[in-house]
Amino acid sequence: MVLETSASRHVLSDAAAALAVDGATREARAAGVPVTIVVVDDGGNIKAMRRMDGAPLVSIQTAQDKAYAAAAIGMPVDDFFEAIKDDAADVASFATRPGLALIAGGVPLLDGTTVIGGLGVAGAMTAAEDRKIAEAGARQATP
Repeated sequence: MVLETSASRHVLSDAAAALAVDGATREARAAGVPVTIVVVDDGGNIKAMRRMDGAPLVSIQTAQDKAYAAAAIGMPVDDFFEAIKDDAADVASFATRPGLALIAGGVPLLDGTTVIGGLGVAGAMTAAEDRKIAEAGARQATP
């Protein structure tokens, strides 16, 4: 009998994390919106972060929570909320977990169908704007 002693996995490189932050920053600047952008790996650990000049202080933790939620759940966090919003028990369970923000602006970073991280954006005037900026960053980081 042969036992496997190692496994390979897809990982988010620091270069890809930097590309994601740069892509999101370009989108935010084009929209004239100062935001905070956080990229985490598949374990929820910060790989890259930028707080643009003028971004609200509260946006730092919110962006991190959105990125973590996207990596943990594996889908855009507002899509996940839409899927569970009619189940009060699910909403209560997820909404009270530390580190999870179930509002637009958190998107997973994927290598094919494998979650390799998450990107969170916070600070825009609308959640839809946060998501648009996050998606622009994600497009730069993933093949």
